[in-house]
Amino acid sequence: MSERSDKQFIDDTEAIVRLGSMLLSAGTGSYRVKRAMERAAEALGMDRHDASVGLTEMSVTAHRGDNFRTVVREVYRVGVNSRRIEALEYLSRHLPDPCNAATLEAELDRISRTVTARWRPWQSILAAGVACAGFSVLNKFPLTDSLVVLIAAACGQAVRRLLTKRWLNQFGTTALAAATASLVYLIAAGLLNRTGVHALAVGDPGYVASLLFLVPGFPMITSILDLARMDFTAGLARAAYSFGLVVAATMSAWVISFITGLTPLATATALPPGWRWLAYGLATFFGVSGFAVLFNSTRRMVLIAACLGTLGNLIRLSLVSASMPAQLAAGIGGLIVGLTSAPLTRRLSLPRITVTVPACVIMIPGTAMYRMMYWLNADDTVQALGFGVDAGAGCGGDRDRAGDGPDGHRPGVDLRPAHSKSPCVPCR
Repeated sequence: MSERSDKQFIDDTEAIVRLGSMLLSAGTGSYRVKRAMERAAEALGMDRHDASVGLTEMSVTAHRGDNFRTVVREVYRVGVNSRRIEALEYLSRHLPDPCNAATLEAELDRISRTVTARWRPWQSILAAGVACAGFSVLNKFPLTDSLVVLIAAACGQAVRRLLTKRWLNQFGTTALAAATASLVYLIAAGLLNRTGVHALAVGDPGYVASLLFLVPGFPMITSILDLARMDFTAGLARAAYSFGLVVAATMSAWVISFITGLTPLATATALPPGWRWLAYGLATFFGVSGFAVLFNSTRRMVLIAACLGTLGNLIRLSLVSASMPAQLAAGIGGLIVGLTSAPLTRRLSLPRITVTVPACVIMIPGTAMYRMMYWLNADDTVQALGFGVDAGAGCGGDRDRAGDGPDGHRPGVDLRPAHSKSPCVPCR
């Protein structure tokens, strides 16, 4: 190759890799990163393009004639930005013909400069509270618990935003945000307890719900998508990253539980059938909307995801009420979301992942995950395995593993950890 063509080859490769790294840092699955780079490589005249994409790194080899170039790129920060995913996907599908590296780099510069945070900080903080409050309603928590959960989760999200801006370790940030949310819940619940509005019991589960904004829904679901495409490099890395975040949040919650004696027992707040389904519908709609805002979705994405999530989750809950196994009902609910979103997103030119993931996050058994880790730390392996199976099968929140009693206890079985010796309020 001549010196000029060699420089052009290098510039083209760098532009392609930059497109892929921006998509990877926005949180999309490795399959979409690869396809976007392939489209850009074809537009820039590459003969062949090979890529291996993980969670925070990628290795790309571009071929043109008898020459090839390999580039390894590392992404230093993992996050979720649905708005940027939409912009980058649209760019990769609508590249000009002919296209060159300078044109692609200019478009990427424009996206980096203009496609930033869609929502203001206070809106993101409120969204975390609303999402967790919706989760708590779906998990049959009392209304007073849900309101306190909203306040506690909002405070935890504020701490997470502050620490994230300082580029602190993500696992440490998650642990501190979880500790903040738990402490704020205990303080707020204690103040209500003095007024007689809210009775804080040893078995109070609300502090667990206040941590659900920390559930890594996007990497969890994209890890499953990557594994389904036999991409184990990216899928296993995302799964390990998700598990690490859950452990970091859970350990903070367990420390608070150990100090205070609180136990995340299951609840069963009774509502009239008509009001119950109305509450579930509203909780799902606002819960999905909250998570979509946290993912920096546009207003259109938020509305579509909320409608799809409400449809899928209500069908899931209806099937569970009809005695269908919870894991099968969750699968059907997710399938309906996926099938409904396919023609809709194609017509609106939206990446399907930007609406299906927020819509399905509400079905993730977050409380079962936290309870699993709690009972594991409390040396109750039976309870931990039970909630772990529920979390893996997608059953959390739909049934009470603790038992059939009205207070969430199985008759004759003490579900409290060894350090909590005094009986909880419902058992006195």
